[in-house]
Parts: sequence; C-alpha cells; structure tokens
Amino acid sequence: MRKFTLLCLLIISGIAAYSQQQLLKGSIADAVTGKPLSGAVIVAAGQTAQSGSDGNFEILSPGQNSFTLTVSLDGYEVKQITLKLPLSGPVKIDLKPSSGSGESAGISDISGASLDMETDNQGQYISGLLHSTSDIFVSTAGYTLGAAYFKIRGYDPEYSTVYMNGIQVNDPENGRPTWSEWGGLNDATRNKEVVNGLAPAAYGYGDIGGSTNISTRASLFGKQQKFSYSYANRAYNHRLMYTASTGLMKNNWSFAFSVSRRWAEEGYVSGTFYDSWAYFAAAEKKINNRNSIALTVYASPTIRGMQGGSTQEVYDLTGDHFYNPNWGYQDGEKRNAKVRKTHEPMIILNHYWKPDEKTKVTNSIGVSFGRNGTTALNWYNARDPRPDYYRYLPSYETDPAVIAAMTTAWQTDQSHSQINWNNLYQANYLANTEGKQANYVVEERRQDHTEFNYNLLVNREINQHISFTGGLDLSAYTGRHFKVMSDLLGGKYWVDIDQFSQRDFSMDTVTLQNDLNNPNKIIKVGDKYGYNYNIRVNNGNVWGQWEFSYNRFDFFAAANVSYTQFWRDGKMKNGRAPDNSYGESAKKSFINPGVKGGFTYKLTGHHFFQTNAAFQSKAPLARNAFISPYIKNTYAHDLKSELNISGDISYIYRGDRFNARVTAYQTIFKDQSEIMSYYHDDYLTYVNMSLTGIDKIHQGMEVGVEWKATTALSFSFVAALGNFIYTSRPTAVISTENGSRPDTMETVYQKNFYVSGTPQNAGSIGFRYAAPKYWYFNGNINYFEKMYLDFNPQRRTSAAITNLGPGDPLIQTITEQQKLNHGFTLDASIGKSLRYKAYTINLNVSVNNILDNQDLITGGYEQLRFDYTGKNIDKFPPKYFYGYGRSFFINLGVRF
Repeated sequence: MRKFTLLCLLIISGIAAYSQQQLLKGSIADAVTGKPLSGAVIVAAGQTAQSGSDGNFEILSPGQNSFTLTVSLDGYEVKQITLKLPLSGPVKIDLKPSSGSGESAGISDISGASLDMETDNQGQYISGLLHSTSDIFVSTAGYTLGAAYFKIRGYDPEYSTVYMNGIQVNDPENGRPTWSEWGGLNDATRNKEVVNGLAPAAYGYGDIGGSTNISTRASLFGKQQKFSYSYANRAYNHRLMYTASTGLMKNNWSFAFSVSRRWAEEGYVSGTFYDSWAYFAAAEKKINNRNSIALTVYASPTIRGMQGGSTQEVYDLTGDHFYNPNWGYQDGEKRNAKVRKTHEPMIILNHYWKPDEKTKVTNSIGVSFGRNGTTALNWYNARDPRPDYYRYLPSYETDPAVIAAMTTAWQTDQSHSQINWNNLYQANYLANTEGKQANYVVEERRQDHTEFNYNLLVNREINQHISFTGGLDLSAYTGRHFKVMSDLLGGKYWVDIDQFSQRDFSMDTVTLQNDLNNPNKIIKVGDKYGYNYNIRVNNGNVWGQWEFSYNRFDFFAAANVSYTQFWRDGKMKNGRAPDNSYGESAKKSFINPGVKGGFTYKLTGHHFFQTNAAFQSKAPLARNAFISPYIKNTYAHDLKSELNISGDISYIYRGDRFNARVTAYQTIFKDQSEIMSYYHDDYLTYVNMSLTGIDKIHQGMEVGVEWKATTALSFSFVAALGNFIYTSRPTAVISTENGSRPDTMETVYQKNFYVSGTPQNAGSIGFRYAAPKYWYFNGNINYFEKMYLDFNPQRRTSAAITNLGPGDPLIQTITEQQKLNHGFTLDASIGKSLRYKAYTINLNVSVNNILDNQDLITGGYEQLRFDYTGKNIDKFPPKYFYGYGRSFFINLGVRF
C-alpha cells in the first residue's frame, strides 16, 4: 500500500522539494470570561490539532506565507482568521458562545422541517445548511433564508460536493449529497471544513457550488459527554441526543459515540409523523507519530409520513394551506399512504500517514448500503382513491346543486376530503367474493443501493510560498430499483400485468406482461413486481491543485479529469420491450476534464480583491440517461456531457469590527438533461419525457456585511440579487409506457423562462446581542421575491397550441410562466449558558416566522397533465407548497 501511495504521490505532484515549516503555537479562550477552552479543533490546510486542558495548541503551519486557520468548538461560533508568516509569537484566539450552542448549525434537524414533502426534489432544497462558515452571507443564506428554500446562486444540490472523512457522499445517480444518512448526528458531524464557491480545498477538487468535508476522526473529539433534549412543533416534536468521547488516551486510542432519536406522532402538517433513530461510532489508533488508523460507522434509520402538495382550490375549500391529501382515517386513526422508510449505513476506514514533516497522505475506503423506499397507493380497474383528484372537486362540475353539495362535503366530511380507507377495503372484500384480484393496494417503491469508494489524498508543502494538493477518487455503485407489495388492503392477490396495456391490447398476451419470464405472476405481500432493474455507475477522478501565497497576492490553479461509466441491468423482460429490457444495456462512458483558478490581491491587511474562474465538463446523471428506465434500456436522445463555465469577482473587507463581501458572478450551463414521468390525457397512459440540450445562465450579486457595534452587539445585512434564466429550446422525446405509440420528438419553447425552485432575490437584516453573563438574543427580518413556479415543458410545445391561430390570447395563457408572490418572515432566538463546576448547561429557544405568515408559497409545480382537447389550463391546475407558519425549537443541553 505504501509503495502504491508513494507512486501516486510522484505521479500527481511531480515535485520534490523541502523547506522548513513553522510550528504554530497558540491558545483558545472564551471571549466573555477569558477562561481557556479545551477540546477546540484547529484546522489549517487539512492539518488538524486540538487545544488541551489549558487551552493551548500546536500545529504545523501549511508553509505558505498566508493561510486561514479555522477553529471550532461545540457551543461556540466557528472562527476563521487569516495569518501571515512569520509570526511574532503565540496566537491568541477568542471564541464567542454561539447563538444556539451549536444546535442551529445542525443541518440534520433544521432541515428536518421540510423532510415530509412528497416531492423532495421539487424545490425543497436544504443542503445549503451544510455551509456553516464565518462568512456572514453564506451562513445566513444557508440557514436564515432556508424558510423559502433559497439556493446560493441558484445552484442545485448536485453542484456542491460533500465529503465524509475524504469520501464523497454525493449520490452517483442523482448527484446530490445524501445528507439524510447522518440526520440527527449534529454533535458527531460538527467538525467541518467548508469552502465556498470555486475556492481551493485541502481535501477535494469540489464543484462550482463549493464543498464541505465533515471530519469524524475520534481524536478530534475532546474528552466529554453531552446530553440534550429538544422540543419543537416542526417535522418532529421531540429529540433526545447523547454523545460521549474519550479524547486521545494514554494508550493512543480515541473513541467517540453518539445516539439520538427524533420523533412525533404528528408533525406540523396533519397526517405526517416522524420516527428517526441515529447512531455513530468512531475509533482511532495512533500507531506512531506518522501513522494513524481510524474507523467510522454511522446511519440514521428513519420512517416518516409525507406531505403532498395540492391545488389552490383544495386549500380554499379546506381553509388550510397545509392540507395533506396523503392521509385518511382507518379504524379511528390517521393513516398516511406515502410513508418513507430509509436505513443506509456507511462504514469508512482511513489511514493517515505522514512520510515527512511536509507531506500528508490519506488513504480511505468506504462502503455504504441499505434500503430507501416510499409507499404509495396503486389501483386496478377502480376509481382513483386520491381525495383531491380533479374529478372530485367542485370545479369539475357544472350543475350548481352538485357544486354546492360537493363544497359542503369538502368542508364538513373528512371521509370525502381525505383518503377513505374503509371504501378501499370494502372494494377489495367485494373482489374477494368474486374471486378477482385486489382493486386497491399499497406498494413500496424501492431505491436501495450499494457503493464502494476509495480515496487517495496527498497534501504537500513545497516551500513557504507553494503547496500542492491532489488525489484520486474511485467508486463503484449499484442502485436497485423495484416495487414490493406492501399491503393488499384485505385483498387476496394482485396480478403483475400493465393495466393500460391490457386496456389497449386486450388480445395481446405479450405486451401486457411486466415480466415475460414470469407471465401473469400472482403477487402477494413482500413480492417484487411491476419493474425491477439496477443502475450501475463507475466513477473515477484524478485531480491536482497548486496554491501560491505571497505578501501582496495569492493565487491557485487546479485541474481534474474524471471518468464516468453507467448502464442499466434489467431483471424483468418487459412485454412492451421484450428485446430491450432484460439484461444489461450498452454501456455509456464519458471522460470529463475541468480546470479552475483564482487570484487574490491584498491591497492592505483589510482590503482584498479576489477573482475566480472555472471551466468544467460533467457526465450526464444516470438518473436522466434513460428514456423509460422502468421498462427498457433505451438511452435519451443525443446524450452528452454538460459544460459549466463559471466566474466571480469580489471585494472583501476584513476588520476588527466591520467585515464585508460584495461578489458579482456568472455561470453558464450547457447541455443539461432531465427526465420526468406523467399521465398523458390524449394517449391515456403514463409517458416518460426525456429533455436534452437544456442551457441556462445564472448571474447576480451577493452582499454580506457584519458590523460589531460593541463587544456585545452586532448587526448584519445580507442580500442576493439573481437572474437565472433558460437560454435554449431543449429537445423532448416522449415515450409511452404501454407501448401504444412510437417515441415522438418535440421542441420545448422555454428559452428566456426563469429557473424555478428558489427565490432569485432575497435579503436579511439581523442583529445579535451577546451579554457578558452567557446569554444572547438575536433576530432577523427576511425578504424573498422573484420566485417562479416549476413549469410543465409539454405546455411549451407546438402540440399544446395545435389548432390555435396566430394572436389567439389562449396561446399566452397556456405558455406563460407563473410568478409567485413575494413574502417576508421574522425570526428570533434567545439563549442562556450556565457553567457549574464541570458542567455547561445551555438553554436555547428559537422562533421562526413570528408573525405567523401562512401565505408564503415556497414552491410548487404545474401538473404535467394537460388538456389537449379543451386547452383548459385550470383542468389540471398547479400544486403549491406553503411555508410553515409560526414554529419553535427549544433545546436544553448539558455538557460535562
């Protein structure tokens, strides 16, 4: 192994030079009391140290003329300072008690408020909460502006890279960080290195949206125990958490453990529930001064009832902006039809090696696996069981008497406005007496996975001005997609055929089969059916980064080359594609280079000018690669790599009492792809639409200002002004699932439409008062605007306006994009810390949306169904999600 890593070191760096590093000494103290703080984690360019019981620490400087030191400790604000060599003496660092004692920075729990959404990728973005940094804009945008699901620069989550102990944890199929795998482990995952945007990182190449490395090395945890209890009215009501760590013991072993539970019988939204456990264990052995081995295991098994969006008509009928169509009463208890159940453990083994005082080599092996499933209703030859189905709404009727009766039923009878489980069971009991299959069932749609990772990281100090970082990432991923019968709802069995094919091809015994290898298979509870296929993804990435630091300027240059290969492996021989569904598809391979660089000019010790630029290509996501993955192996039309061209320029001021950053940026996206599924009312079957050739441009400004008026009182101002638009007319390929029509191709006229899923303009003004006697109070007023509804591409095709003459006002009605109303929220929090002997007690209370604004639409989408005959867009109106009204979070923690 050592020969291999030394060879990789020579290949990647190509440089061998030696120089002296300075041993940096310092101390960490409480900013209020001046008492030394033990257990603080100090990070400098990937190197780590920890303060002792006297608050002192020692760490080797990166060897650069100028570098950033990051200090973090549970219960205190993260602090980043820039140091310049040579130093005249020890560094003294004061940490302020945090405005939540670490709780508000816990991505797992704050994000939990939105975890019950039915459409997790429909504008419900939370991974910005990973950006817990001292940059006032990023920390405010990631947390305070999260109420409206604000995305920094409008980037989707797949443009931010997250590492766990050097192992990338972005999902290879959809590109997004799998943050739910460590939900509830706030204390265990608090040690983070965060890099914003295109800046260089000491642990990975990153992406245009920045990167985060979460370090769970047991040696980074001080010797302590912590217990906390939280009460809230959000996705869950209760949280218990216990964390214990030994610190580095005399036998050179370190251990850390954490366990938590979050639960609610019913969350903020009716019919939702939450039950999540989490566990974490880390062990590290310091073999000698140059070698350490660390092992980490964690997971967050969760089961939760989900919320579904609905139409404005339904919200008005029920008088509730948080109406949830997913539940109904069964035997006097609420039952949710959409329940998500996940358990995806991860195991990571790291070897930390220092061949010499200037070189660090880290080898990491990771494996993740587990289950991820969501239940849903399915039905055969029966009425649609969803209560807000358009035919069950007053707007569908024309008779005033019927409209009045239906309105009354919606307002007074929950057996009408919610799922009527009793009717579903009765229908199945009747089918049993006739010897027929069940009419209604609950199925579970699974997306299980197994992934193996290897990472090599090399950090090399060339001299006091130059450093090199490089690495190699390899992964092999298998995503298993299938359906399982979860509940027959009193029925006897289910037959595994496609009902739409049976309707259209009643005499064709081949086409209607979901699996020709098991025709007319009788399905019981626990059986797989419907579809069953694997998506396999192999990834490799090699990268190198050079950083240069001098008195007046810093700059860096980085490059990477990645290799991606994916294919589909069908486990069923589908009757709609008998020759193109079973077994492995052709394999698609992509080689993608990327380069980035940046320059910082230090006008003085307070004034900085910075610019960064990047050009990169990215392989298309496997999720978007197949036209109809449930059925066949066919790839999307003209599938190609995506191109990103990004740049920004900033002015930064850093002072003792005033800090500011103003940034202008622009990013060009070319050749993106996407796939979506929906019911086509003209074809009378489900179809898959594959979009390719999607181009966008994101441009805007970011402003972040922080002023410390006194040692206790500070003010902040954050603003984001964006302009995110589509700049192309993509090609859509439409494929019917029942095989009734050949694939058709359309042009989608969406050029100059706005990108949805985030407020493009947002701002926040806040203050924070930290009193000398360990209590604090802060507040923010937040504003959001320029939000747009996610639009239906099919309504922007020529087929949607067929038979409409030029100038027909209906054309604009059909094709225009809906802009959502602006809104604002007011948040505040208060906290108190007590220290008694060896115990630290924290009590924190935060209230979001104090004014109880329940009219803020935070997201939504046009239904993908469209009335091609009547051209009536109100037949299938948009569905919306409203932001929570007033909510609170109370936390009591004891550390000793």
